[in-house]
Amino acid sequence: MTAGYSGLRVLVVDDQQHVRKFVRDQLSSFGVTEVEEASSGRAALAAVTAPGSAFDLILCDLRMPDMDGIETIRTMASMGLQCTVAILSVEDERVIESAGLLATLGGLRLVGEISKPLTAEKLESLLRRTIEDSLPAPARAPDVPFAELADAIERESLELLFQPRVVMRTGVCVGAEAIVRWTHPVYGPLGGETLLPIIERSKETLAAYTMQTLRRAIASCARWQADGHEMGVSIDLSPTVLGQLDLPEFIESVAREHDVAPAGITIEIAESTMPADLATMVDVAARLRIKGFRLSLGEFTGTHSGMQEVLKMPFNELRLAADCVDGCADTDGKRAVVEAGLALARSLKLSTVAVGIRRRPDWALLDELGCEVAQGNFLAHAMPEMGLGIWVTQWTMQRR
Repeated sequence: MTAGYSGLRVLVVDDQQHVRKFVRDQLSSFGVTEVEEASSGRAALAAVTAPGSAFDLILCDLRMPDMDGIETIRTMASMGLQCTVAILSVEDERVIESAGLLATLGGLRLVGEISKPLTAEKLESLLRRTIEDSLPAPARAPDVPFAELADAIERESLELLFQPRVVMRTGVCVGAEAIVRWTHPVYGPLGGETLLPIIERSKETLAAYTMQTLRRAIASCARWQADGHEMGVSIDLSPTVLGQLDLPEFIESVAREHDVAPAGITIEIAESTMPADLATMVDVAARLRIKGFRLSLGEFTGTHSGMQEVLKMPFNELRLAADCVDGCADTDGKRAVVEAGLALARSLKLSTVAVGIRRRPDWALLDELGCEVAQGNFLAHAMPEMGLGIWVTQWTMQRR
């Protein structure tokens, strides 16, 4: 069975060195060689926010000085960490159960709550459950009734997450992309690519969704800036909305309401969603630029049939598509698209963003080719507003 554990990446968080050594030795006996240690909660946060960090299992003690396990788990949950957690402690069983409940309520996947002393059998049980937890669920095609989604929008129960963007050469976090997610009681988390086609069936529902997304994203940006973070926000809007002539005035009023400069707000327009008739969109785009907002040509692949017309729109930024970015270091075709996009951006004097970076080789190639800004799970998963604030603080501390 040890061969099944060999690919696991584990973080052991405990202030006692002999405990960390025992756990590492036992994990090694089960074939787990990718193990990192953290002697405190703060060291654990540094480990999970490091570029390329991705742990399948985090073993976390509760009783630690400075930052205890409860604080550590709460902070990890707020950052939208995508991993499995197990709690190890000498505390009372009810305290351990409470910590486990906190982890679950925060969205972490809990595989065990173990009282010390640790044993090889207890650790092996955690590894087995971690493997079982990582198995993909059977695929189900979402068939969400429009009425359910419309009701969720009316109740403002859709969640807004943020994925940070950093300058590749300096590591400075310059902003985040706002990402909508709805946790359906049957289908689980659903993203914008699933929700928008349903929302667009009704102009009224689409308008309500757009207003909520813009207001919440810009309000979050205002709070980051008030906390001293010089960050902007990027918002991907439906092409249907971009055909509304009064959109620039609406976004301007929301920005003014929250005292956010237009230059801190980027409206993303996906290449793949460009309508056949660009006239109204060009009108709206030009007036957004006149008012000082930024425009991004998103999901660039260079395949749009009317690319010559598209490139006449007043974009500030070109965003490389995740499908082309992921694996570009190993795939000639993807690399060619990335190189073409970066060359086009340079010729048009556009800034560049690569989204969907998941691996270090892709990061290294994009940096070498001169891409300016990076976004993707290699840096951090999308997280709630509060979690992003914590992540940025931790990220900035590590760069000093």
